Amino acid sequence: MDNLAKSAWRRSWAGRLSAACVVALGLCGAAADKGAEAQYWDRSVGEFPALAGETDDAPRLQRAVDASANKVLFVPAGDYRLAQTLVITNFCSVLMHKGARFLAAKPMDFVVRVNFSPVFKARDILDFGTFFKGGRIDGCGVASCMSIHGYIHFTLRDVCFHNGKLYGLRVKGDPGPGGAELNAFNLHFVNKEKGNAGNAAVRVSGCDDNFTDCWSMDYTIGFDIEGGANFFTRCHVWGGVIGAPAPGEMPEYLKDSIGFKIRKNSGNVLLRDCYADTSTIGFLSEGWEVRILGCTYLYNMGCIRNVKPEKLDKMYVFKQPGGSMLVADSQVVKQHKPTVIYEGNGRARFRDIIYNGNGYNPGEFKPGACVFKMEQPTAKPAN
Repeated sequence: MDNLAKSAWRRSWAGRLSAACVVALGLCGAAADKGAEAQYWDRSVGEFPALAGETDDAPRLQRAVDASANKVLFVPAGDYRLAQTLVITNFCSVLMHKGARFLAAKPMDFVVRVNFSPVFKARDILDFGTFFKGGRIDGCGVASCMSIHGYIHFTLRDVCFHNGKLYGLRVKGDPGPGGAELNAFNLHFVNKEKGNAGNAAVRVSGCDDNFTDCWSMDYTIGFDIEGGANFFTRCHVWGGVIGAPAPGEMPEYLKDSIGFKIRKNSGNVLLRDCYADTSTIGFLSEGWEVRILGCTYLYNMGCIRNVKPEKLDKMYVFKQPGGSMLVADSQVVKQHKPTVIYEGNGRARFRDIIYNGNGYNPGEFKPGACVFKMEQPTAKPAN
């Protein structure tokens, strides 16, 4: 075989081998994808149709959950109307399509209730990988959205909580043991229903819980916190979209509103890079060894431009009836002169706080004010 023929043979052989590898890899990839998809959830709500006489989706959803103990249940896109609470006690994990919605069809305590308390002490059968991910839970102004209790190392992420009557999310609010290591990410709490003033987006009574990248809009209280070692990172509370119940009054969910409320039986609570945006009290703290680090306060004056002066709430950036707290590396944007920066009877330390805005009174006390200066290079000692 001459050199030209050998070269052609090598090219032909390499081409056939490459094609075979591509086909084989493609088949393997397709099989892997199909296998991964099949393994990602075990059951689908689509397998559980409504039975004769059922007028809402709660019964078939409950059958789906009951058939998925220690498994993953997928909820396809669509609206699901519930006339009774969906109860999860069997370590069923729920994966909702982002276009799936649970809607309260009548008044009830919660649309979804997760409670592993009956088996919390049986550590050998606990499922530390249980989760609820995706979708929207809408209380429609007649029910709170979700309750989680009896959990340990439970993941909650990418869920929208709409129009909770009392709560968007209630953590460890039921009798019985259990409530530690809730890992919550990318939760969105939005209230568009009138008539439920006094509600809270999140009410936490557990310990060792972590909330990251969560937003609350137009709940009277953004985050209502008690317990030990609960950490909140990049959580943003704001409001004022829903108007006043009568002309000249405070917007319904801004009146007596609190961005972050830390109760007196709390300890080692950490707020990191959180934002109290337009609430009567930005940070209300009665807990012990509370740390408020890198946080921001702002009140959007446009939300109250039509409120009569005598109807305005008295506003506070920090209010501390008791306990101890450290506030550091934070920012106060004060636009409203009557706003009180700090009022308290507890022990507090402020450090490196940036104050800006045009709402300060002459000579007003600014605790822990950060003083900027030109940094000079350190002179080298002479030889």
